[in-house]
Amino acid sequence: MLAECFSEQQILAAEQLIALVSPTPEMAAEHLQAFRELELDEDDIEEFEDDPKQLMWMVKDIADWESVFYVDWKDTESFVQSVQQLAEARDAQVTFGVDDPEDEDFLENHSVSQLMVLAHAELQKQGLVLWNWSTLEDCYSGFITTPAAAADLSEIAGILEVQFREGSEPF
Repeated sequence: MLAECFSEQQILAAEQLIALVSPTPEMAAEHLQAFRELELDEDDIEEFEDDPKQLMWMVKDIADWESVFYVDWKDTESFVQSVQQLAEARDAQVTFGVDDPEDEDFLENHSVSQLMVLAHAELQKQGLVLWNWSTLEDCYSGFITTPAAAADLSEIAGILEVQFREGSEPF
């Protein structure tokens, strides 16, 4: 049970994050149900206690490739595929400014952070924001929201003790 490790405020912040990053109410409900059904064993409880950042990892695990992207720092192909999938779920399109963003030469000549900046610019023109969060690991993770979510994300970041930035400024 999450309440054994985290405060009510932290759990509510994670739930609010799920609602903000989910492209549809149905997906939000599905992810919220999965989040609420998470069971922690004794080792998890000991490891996670007093570390609200762990809630962000749980959200990532529940929503990966549906509402959240998570890729290795050098996996440009997975980044392109996951961001395109997240954008499509919001009726948006990300082309990265080329005809074939999965072209091997294109992928080899760009880093994930460069691609994130391109995707952010395209999504911004469509009324969306690509966000990334500091995982403190050799990977990139983030999500897409509407611009109106910015203030809520700032508050959530403080409660979960994580950092979010727009995709124009990759970590």
